[in-house]
Amino acid sequence: MIMDGPDEASLSYDFAAIVDTQKAFFASGKTRGLDFRLEKLRILEAAITRRGEELLAALASDLGKPSLEAYVAEYYFVLSEIRLFRKNLSRWSRPQRVGNPFYFYPARSEIRREPYGVNLIVSPWNYPFQLSLSPLVAAVAAGNCVVLKPSEMAPATALLLAALIAEVFDPAHVIVVNGGPRIGKELLELPFDFWFYTGNERIGRLYAEAGARTLTPVALELGGKCPCVVDIGVDLDIAVERIISAKFFNAGQTCIAPDFVLVPETLKDTFITKAGAVLTAAYGNENRGDLAAIVNERHYRRLRSLITPGEIRVGEDNFAARRLAPRLLPDADWKSLAMQEEIFGPILPVIAYTSLDEALKALSALPSPLALYAFSRNRQTLEHIAGSVRSGSICFNDVLKQATNLNLPFGGVGNSGMGRYRGRAGFECFSYQRSVTRRYFCRDFFRLMPPYGDRLEKLRRLLK
Repeated sequence: MIMDGPDEASLSYDFAAIVDTQKAFFASGKTRGLDFRLEKLRILEAAITRRGEELLAALASDLGKPSLEAYVAEYYFVLSEIRLFRKNLSRWSRPQRVGNPFYFYPARSEIRREPYGVNLIVSPWNYPFQLSLSPLVAAVAAGNCVVLKPSEMAPATALLLAALIAEVFDPAHVIVVNGGPRIGKELLELPFDFWFYTGNERIGRLYAEAGARTLTPVALELGGKCPCVVDIGVDLDIAVERIISAKFFNAGQTCIAPDFVLVPETLKDTFITKAGAVLTAAYGNENRGDLAAIVNERHYRRLRSLITPGEIRVGEDNFAARRLAPRLLPDADWKSLAMQEEIFGPILPVIAYTSLDEALKALSALPSPLALYAFSRNRQTLEHIAGSVRSGSICFNDVLKQATNLNLPFGGVGNSGMGRYRGRAGFECFSYQRSVTRRYFCRDFFRLMPPYGDRLEKLRRLLK
């Protein structure tokens, strides 16, 4: 069951007043104090901890998420990132001392991280809590004010986020605005100092255009068809289990999930057999509740249209519950419907290749994805794959690990986005480098002021 949020037609916000209020709050300098930022993160962590069960219920209502998946990927992930910030923010915030040319002496130069101001964060529905709060935590830690718009397609979580944020923050500092496309369109017209959007490429372009109009920096976390390349000679039992577990987590509704698998022709039948067995063991009749639901009927029908004859299906579809049975497409090829768009669901095409170089050439012609996965025992082969196909990130011999490590930056390239966040990269994403030089009231030994006389010759000997 989906819990309905407020009808968008009934929602009304004075966005100009919201932005003006936040700009005034930011101008007061309060958000920049380190103690203030750390205290807000502490209070937010405590509030999330208190609402843990409420969060799991909201995610079950919106997406039918199994409690384990919701706990690990949303609740625990966000708490881990907050704790990382609380532990390291003081160190990350320190100015970075740099050297000076000798002709500056005496002088001191440093790089400071400065917040942008009032930020807009627009989050998606597939991980509605994590992908709302992960960037928000980074923005607050960097000293910004934030307007957060959660996805209207996860209404129970959106309402929870609104209540949670109102409990922790003054609306002049952080506020949640709920609504659908109309609200989103209105937000695009406002004078934000930084835009952060997670979602699909089509809407992402609108944010890029809005940023270009106003010369405002933009970070975009988009999607793409993340390939998984399997080399000859790998341990198929381990490889298949890792690929299947990652692909069907959250019913495949993960932007960094392996979208399709390329396997050597000689391994295809074995791969399919093992994958079918792992899929059945994971999502057989007794485990049907361990697969999340599809977010809505429109996406359900879209996914159904991608299925081709020859599928290997585990269980039956349930349209009323929006449960789409997990599937392998063993007869897929580059022209299949499922290969023309990002799948974003529990369907895994398997394509055989005879030449790795030809397969990599085909992959390199596609838009650059958020992630690339490669399985091989040969390190040179892994590096060859990495060097042949551009992607926002890459993981060797496993799936998702590079994007769930808070010590690594996360983001896309080209069609899959721009900008990086998570952990320290998030702090840097929501702040800019401000160059600062301080000189002293001493005599200038290298003063450049007319009359120059014969100084040029002296400078030539000195500044070689």
